[in-house]
Amino acid sequence: MTRVKKNDLVKLVTRPTYYFGLVLDWDNGIVIKGPYEESVSVTEMQGVHPVNLITLVCDVMADGKLYSAIPLELLIRQ
Repeated sequence: MTRVKKNDLVKLVTRPTYYFGLVLDWDNGIVIKGPYEESVSVTEMQGVHPVNLITLVCDVMADGKLYSAIPLELLIRQ
């Protein structure tokens, strides 16, 4: 596995990918910022204590949009 870093050209491991209400479906993207650690909540049910996961994420520019805090597990270098 190669490490994703700033200015890398990346693509999604699987298309489309659904991530916290976002539909990620693009061919190529460029890493603008990262990798950096971010706390990501993995539970969204009300009345349940939130479960947080600290993972490496990066910001990706794809199709003219900036996607923030995308986990590295969803991306692969080209």
